[in-house]
Amino acid sequence: MTDTTDIRAWASALPEVTETLHFRFWTPKWSVHGRTFLGMGADESTVVCCLTEEAAAQAAAADPEHTTLVRRQDARRSFLGLEVVLDGVAPERLHDWVRQAWAAQAPRRLAARHPLP
Repeated sequence: MTDTTDIRAWASALPEVTETLHFRFWTPKWSVHGRTFLGMGADESTVVCCLTEEAAAQAAAADPEHTTLVRRQDARRSFLGLEVVLDGVAPERLHDWVRQAWAAQAPRRLAARHPLP
């Protein structure tokens, strides 16, 4: 099973990434130029990947047992990302979502300088 150590290694390998702690859960989250692209759930058994809404919807439709679309709980109800249950998802698939989340949140010039294969 993928764990926080794997997620940290994948996220930290991407360009210009900063790791901090979530203000409420005190779990790791990763940002690129101040924009969060990845965050561990409260008990670190899940991770939220800030994919585009379209990419997240496709992933959730393909694997509803392990993935869920996440929206803010406040009045805005804006889209946040794809929540993934770590137990049961192939590491290669999760690694790809981490990279997609980085690309979705990175500044365009930075993403263009570091295209993902």
